[in-house]
Amino acid sequence: MKFLYSDDPIIACSTCTHAHAAMGVIRISGFKSLAQFAPFFEKDLTGPIEPRRVYYTKLVLQGQTIDDICLTYFQGPKSYNGENILELSVHGNTLNIERILELFVAHGGCRLASPGEFTYRALKNKKLTLSQVEGLDLFLNANTGYALDQGLSLLSGNLQEVYQELYDLFLKHKSSLELSIDFSEDIGEEAAHKYYTDSLDEFARKFQALVKRVRPMEHNLIQPEIVLAGLPNSGKSSLFNYLLSEERAIVSSIAGTTRDYLAETMVIEGVKYKLIDTAGIRESEDVIESEGIKRTKKKLKDSFFSILLVNPFEIIEGFDELVNNDFDLVLFTHEDLPGFKEARDSVVKKHPKLGPMGAIDLKSLPVTWEETLHALINEKYLNTIDSKPILLDRHKQLILQTNHVLTNYQIVSRSETDVAILSQELNALGHCISELIGIVSPDQILNSIFSNFCIGK
Repeated sequence: MKFLYSDDPIIACSTCTHAHAAMGVIRISGFKSLAQFAPFFEKDLTGPIEPRRVYYTKLVLQGQTIDDICLTYFQGPKSYNGENILELSVHGNTLNIERILELFVAHGGCRLASPGEFTYRALKNKKLTLSQVEGLDLFLNANTGYALDQGLSLLSGNLQEVYQELYDLFLKHKSSLELSIDFSEDIGEEAAHKYYTDSLDEFARKFQALVKRVRPMEHNLIQPEIVLAGLPNSGKSSLFNYLLSEERAIVSSIAGTTRDYLAETMVIEGVKYKLIDTAGIRESEDVIESEGIKRTKKKLKDSFFSILLVNPFEIIEGFDELVNNDFDLVLFTHEDLPGFKEARDSVVKKHPKLGPMGAIDLKSLPVTWEETLHALINEKYLNTIDSKPILLDRHKQLILQTNHVLTNYQIVSRSETDVAILSQELNALGHCISELIGIVSPDQILNSIFSNFCIGK
């Protein structure tokens, strides 16, 4: 979505509109005066209305009561986005909310807001930085406690302070270069050079601490996925249903029953994982099943925690390729069948990286087994976040890009004496830091960020 900034009044519901609730909050922003909404309220809005105070009133149209509501006025620029904002706390029936929205669009001179437009205006009016906006996006869409914390850290300014400190150190180093140009005769070339190198070392040390938080991860920590993989008839769907405690996936002895992946939410120690049952991997001429197998391979690559299920009685073509993947856990199934131990040992002998592994019988799993699985997943999650990794892709890419530019600049600074060349290299570094802190905000970045926002934010 491309934003064309305008200051016309916008309206949206800022609470959930997918189901009935006790209350809904409707937000109007960008109007010049409360007086334009006076005909819609029993409360006299032409008189003094104290900002940030809640008033009880009736919402009316042509003398007919629409709802009993509470209204709160936030006067710009002392508001969320710097504009005049009117918040209406109304009854949360979805039909009621839609009716009120339509009322203000048809008769109140408002238009429906685009996703994230309230926050977009906050950015334009310098009430939030770009990094804070990204933090809000992360906070609103987080599925893990760590993502919540990092989103709040950006929004409240804690991580932003790290970026700001880096920027201040960059400005300090930039001033040292300017000092060596303009005042080296006054303070001496040796002193000027020492100030220049010391300020560069100080910036580089601080920046390397941030680089260490950018870990090369193929999986998504914002919404981590647990992927069940295996050949057809290996027990994936049975385990999927067992972990969800419901018959969500179809279980059949017919190979290829699961032709596309199924995904459901699974919460472990306060973290929302996406549990995924995938199509069995095998050679197939069926177009739909082949597409499902292709998606399985993609899900395996992106998974946070992967489990391979092996039915030792049905090892077919494609198994050799499958076991070449790195799995967090391998489970042998069909333990209840005669000859299980011999069949399992035969598979392990051919593929030593698989075993020795424990076997499971989905019909008689001990209670502690599920607890053990949860513990394994949670342990990996805690180990992964121990280094406080940066989650947002734009930040990670900018930090790595800045590190590359910084390395080149450090090399040039050791041998180059031409101030013009040094200044050019330093400007490139400054652009990267400015983009990280949110001073520079290209339109394509804004469009990408705000497309994730809900309508009323």
